[in-house]
Amino acid sequence: MILSKLFRVTYWTLAAGGLLYALVIGALTLPTVQRNAIYAHNINPTLWQDLNNTEQFGFIRHQIQPFTLTTPDNVTLFAWHILPAHLYRQHEQSLKAQSDFGLKPWEEAVNSVGLQLLLNDPTAIAVVSFHGNAAHIASSYRPPTYQQIMSSSTTERPVHVIAFDYRGFGLSTGSPSEAGVIQDSVTVLSALTGIGSDEQRAGAGVDPSRVIIVGQSMGTFISTAFYHEWVLNLGRAPFRALVLIASFSSLTELLESYSFKGLTPPMLSPLVFYPRIQEWVRSTIVDKWDTSQKLVDLARQPDVKLDLTMMHARDDWEIPWRQGRTSWDRVLNAATNRSIDFERNLDDEEWKSPDGKKRLRWQRLLHGGHNKIPVSEHAKLVFLGLIEGNK
Repeated sequence: MILSKLFRVTYWTLAAGGLLYALVIGALTLPTVQRNAIYAHNINPTLWQDLNNTEQFGFIRHQIQPFTLTTPDNVTLFAWHILPAHLYRQHEQSLKAQSDFGLKPWEEAVNSVGLQLLLNDPTAIAVVSFHGNAAHIASSYRPPTYQQIMSSSTTERPVHVIAFDYRGFGLSTGSPSEAGVIQDSVTVLSALTGIGSDEQRAGAGVDPSRVIIVGQSMGTFISTAFYHEWVLNLGRAPFRALVLIASFSSLTELLESYSFKGLTPPMLSPLVFYPRIQEWVRSTIVDKWDTSQKLVDLARQPDVKLDLTMMHARDDWEIPWRQGRTSWDRVLNAATNRSIDFERNLDDEEWKSPDGKKRLRWQRLLHGGHNKIPVSEHAKLVFLGLIEGNK
């Protein structure tokens, strides 16, 4: 009697779980639901957090110049320019003397003391941060990430940070899509570098050779797609470096291994015995985000400079390190034009092309999970090398 009751409870529990899973997967085939799940942009703490009050995020009031940019399709993007502490200290009085300090459109913000220190200094480095999904530029580990990057700043080589929210995130308007956030990225970097759509200097800007692009998690596929668009489609000068932290090969491949916080089985694993259904679910993905292919395209171009660093933690349970490694193997194969030997070093590899135009590096760290690598000393060491130009 007890076994019979236990069997019924188990049966109906499994049935309810199966039904719930089917409903979730079915809902995720709808573009709107799918994008909300991928980008999680509607998890928006700006409802109770003021992004213009930067002191609550661990910064000095005049250390950050908030500004907005307008994209060609009329989306308003919210962004920060962050000064390293030593520059703030050196120019504290002039920063505080700005009577109209506060949020401004880019066209006015460029005249602020902070941005002038970046735009008029030929030795300065600008690190542009592409954050992961959900929330805004000041959420979770993002402010400590900016601070860690700027800890590499020196008087001889100042390091500034530009952080921005994609459309639909934080205070930025619109809704995210693959094409949309790529356009957002082009808008931000066009303004920063002073390079307009006519590929000519539209005014003072930071030379791309002094710009480092950094993406983490979802930011890795956005930054890679942007880099691809900027260099190969728009024909503009490549940047100093591209750093990808906790990346993946493509969204369709990621779904096969993605686990929410490491607490759930891989998303598509229950469909392993139903390959046709599994393939149909993959076919409904509207934003493919094929990071591997875009990196391969960049690596195959002999005349395109690419300084790429990929970092992943072994204990990343959200995006398994083998996802990043898959992209690494593919890009290395494309750059070297040879087959990959899978007996190579899984923890640390580096390859340079004879002409110096390609430098590719892979690092697998023992710890760091999904979010902590950017605030680690490992990341700082990487940034130091890129900033100082140690090749």
